[in-house]
Amino acid sequence: MITRDVSPLEPRSRERREVVRLVRRIQALSLELEELRRREGGSPELHARERTLEQLRWRLAAVARRSASDDLDAAA
Repeated sequence: MITRDVSPLEPRSRERREVVRLVRRIQALSLELEELRRREGGSPELHARERTLEQLRWRLAAVARRSASDDLDAAA
């Protein structure tokens, strides 16, 4: 069996999967919002999705901070 050492700068697979999932959701929601803005100016659905997008961005930032903190701890 081949094992591969993970460098301290490489995010762990769980974090990597979470980042990828969040980025994909953000991309998809951004496209949906663009379409909603063209069709419906200030609908409640548009506002709800904008809030969801903002929450996803905050979650992505939290994952990035956690990953950076873990990387610093591993390097120390």
